[in-house]
Amino acid sequence: MALRARRDRIAEQRGVAIVSVMVLVALASLLAGSLFWREYVAARSVQNRLALAQLRWIEGAVLDWAAVVLKSDQSSTGAVDHLLETWATPVAETRLDETVTAGARISERSRAALIAGQIFDAQARFNLNNLVVDGKPSPRHGAAFQRLLAFLGLSPELEAALTARLLSAYPPAGADGKVRPFSLPLLRTRELLRVPGYDEGAVALLEPFVIFLPRRIPGQDGAGLGAATRVNINTAPAEVIAAMAEDMPLEAARRFVLIRERNFYATLEQASSRFDSERRLTPDLFSVASSFFLLAGMVRFERVEVSSEALFFRGPSRVELVWRQQS
Repeated sequence: MALRARRDRIAEQRGVAIVSVMVLVALASLLAGSLFWREYVAARSVQNRLALAQLRWIEGAVLDWAAVVLKSDQSSTGAVDHLLETWATPVAETRLDETVTAGARISERSRAALIAGQIFDAQARFNLNNLVVDGKPSPRHGAAFQRLLAFLGLSPELEAALTARLLSAYPPAGADGKVRPFSLPLLRTRELLRVPGYDEGAVALLEPFVIFLPRRIPGQDGAGLGAATRVNINTAPAEVIAAMAEDMPLEAARRFVLIRERNFYATLEQASSRFDSERRLTPDLFSVASSFFLLAGMVRFERVEVSSEALFFRGPSRVELVWRQQS
């Protein structure tokens, strides 16, 4: 009996030893796996940061390219801007080689850097900031915005709500000539959602036709910028043209846009002659040239892809980046 009990104790001790070894092996495996995982995560994090940094570099190069294109256009045909010019040509999805990406290559399986984008005339759209001029509602622009809302099937009452919001952002100037906003100005079309009465559906309908262009641009070129921007008759869609020109039928504006696809107009008098009846496009509302341009594009590098939009102001001597938004 004593011998049997001794054997049982030895077997029990061996079992405990085996279990202990197995636990130690499992802990060691977990620790090793954790270390390998942390190392993998750290390596991927470094790769992502490198790709993001390289993508930012590419984005900067694209912005510089857009500024050069706009400045070059101004030097050649700056008195007139139209949709047949080089700046209006979209850049299809284009692969960049390692020269453009500054030689960056994360791995042999790295995807090539890709860019795509287009420059748009921002003055082809209705500038919502024109609803308030010198701290007061602008009746002409208010009526024009109501017509645009009607063309899009939206309530004209949205104009009053937005004008009230803008009045709080652009009150009359004080005795010192400086304007001190009561609330923050609106900068992006999506910010209309903060205005009572505007919802996702209304903003989606308005987005292709409206924009917020700034009152002034920092720097020398923006010093003489007027309070109200004009719509470029060479680039604006029919809805904006008909809204800005009082008593113009939408169909007449659409016929004009169809003719404009093959032509551009050096003067407002030339553009006016294309309408069915004698109609004068007033220079306080319309122009044939623009100072504001939008750049919308996509940049992809490795696992990182960024869509961005930038607003440029082209002044007499240089092109200024007003704002840039990424998503």
